[in-house]
Amino acid sequence: MDLVILIVFILTTFTVIFMPFERSLIAFAGLIAMIVLSPNYSFVDAFKAIDWNVMMILFGAWILSGYLSKSGIPEYIVYYVSRNVGSYSTLLLCLTLIASFITMFVDNVLVILLLGGLAVRAAIAARRDPLVTSMIIGLAANYMGTALLLGDLPPQLLHSIAGAEFLDFIWFREMPGSFILLTISFILTLLVFYRFWFRGDSSIRYSELFRGEVKYNKIVAYIAIIGFIAFITLASIRPILGVELGAIAVSVAITVASIIELIKVRTKREDIPSFEEIIRDLEWRVIIFYAALFSLVGGLKKGGVLSEISYILVDYIAGDLIISYTIIYWLVALLSTVIEHDAIVLIMLLTIRDLAQTTGIDPWPLYWAVVWSGTLGSNATIAGAPALYLSLILAEKEKGRASWKEWMKITVPFTITSLLIHYIITLILFQTIYN
Repeated sequence: MDLVILIVFILTTFTVIFMPFERSLIAFAGLIAMIVLSPNYSFVDAFKAIDWNVMMILFGAWILSGYLSKSGIPEYIVYYVSRNVGSYSTLLLCLTLIASFITMFVDNVLVILLLGGLAVRAAIAARRDPLVTSMIIGLAANYMGTALLLGDLPPQLLHSIAGAEFLDFIWFREMPGSFILLTISFILTLLVFYRFWFRGDSSIRYSELFRGEVKYNKIVAYIAIIGFIAFITLASIRPILGVELGAIAVSVAITVASIIELIKVRTKREDIPSFEEIIRDLEWRVIIFYAALFSLVGGLKKGGVLSEISYILVDYIAGDLIISYTIIYWLVALLSTVIEHDAIVLIMLLTIRDLAQTTGIDPWPLYWAVVWSGTLGSNATIAGAPALYLSLILAEKEKGRASWKEWMKITVPFTITSLLIHYIITLILFQTIYN
C-alpha cells in the first residue's frame, strides 16, 4: 500500500472539511501533491481515473436544469401553491414536498436556491424561525436526490460502477426500488416530525412572498420539460440503445439548447435565456471538485489502499447478508456525517465491487446500503452534505450567524430518525427477498 497516497488523501479530505477555502481548489491541490509525491501515480493515471460518463450525465442534466430554472416554472409552481394555502405550516409542507420531488431530476443545490429563499421569506412573514425552515428544505432536497438516477451523484455512481439502470430505481429484482423505498421512509420521517415542524396556524399571504404576479416563459419551460421527458425516456431504454447515459444526457441537452438558441435568434426575445447564460451559471466549481474527487480516489485504487480496505472488510461482509448489510449501512452512515458523502460512496462502491469479484458475494444489497446510508447520513452535518451549507447561509442572511448547536438540533434528530426508519424497512425487505 502506498502510504504517501493515503496520507495526501487524508490531509486533503481534512482540509476540505475544516478549512475555509474553496473545496475545488483544495481537491486539485491535493491531487497535484499526490501525483508529485507518489512515484506510483501519474497525471495520465489521474485523467483516466475520472469517470467521464458520470461527468457528462451531470453536465447534460445541469444544462436542462438551467433552462428549467431560467424559465421561471419552479417559482411559478410555488407562487400557485402559495395562493391556495392560508397558513405558513401548510405552505412549508408543500414546499418540502415540492423540493423532494424536484430534486429527483434537478441538482439539490439548485433546488435549495429556488425554494430556500422563498421558504425563508415565508418564515419571516409568519414570525417563525428561518433557520428551521431553510434547513427543512435542504434536508428534503438532499434526501430524495438518490430516489432516481438523475438527481444526484451517488445514483449516477451506482449506474457507472455497478450498472444500475433508470428503471432499477423504480423496481429492482422483483422488489420495490429506491424511488418507492425512499418515498416511504421520507413520508414516515416527516410524520414523526410533523407536530414539531408543520403544525400551527400562522397565516400568511402570497403577496408577502411575491411582488406582483409571477409568470413563466412558456416556450423555454415547455422545451425544457420535453427535454427532461426525452432524457428520462431514453434513459429507460438505454440498455436497448446500447449508448452511454452520458452521451444521451449531453445529446438531449445540446438539442434543447440549440432549439432554444435558434428561437431566441429568430424572435430576438430578451426573456429567452442564451446558451452563454446557461453555461456561465453552471456550477463549475462542483464539476471541478467531482473531477478531482475521481482522480483522488483513483490514486487510492492505484496505490493499493482500496485493496487493503477490501481485505479488512472481507471477513465481516462475506457471510450473513443481514450482518453485512447492517455493518455497511451504519459504517457508511457514520462516515458520511463527517466526510463529504460523495467521496465515501465512491470509495465504498469500488471496494464492494472488488470484493464481489474476489469472493462471489451478491453485491447489490451492499451497493444499495452504501447509496442510501451515504445520502441519509450526510444530512447530519454541512461537512457531509455541502448543499445544507447553502440552506444555512440563506437562513443566516435573515437571522444572523447560527451556532453549530442550533442547526444540529434540526439535522441530527432528522438524520437518525430517517436512517432508522429506512434501515428497518429495507432490512425486512431484503430478509424477505433473499431468504
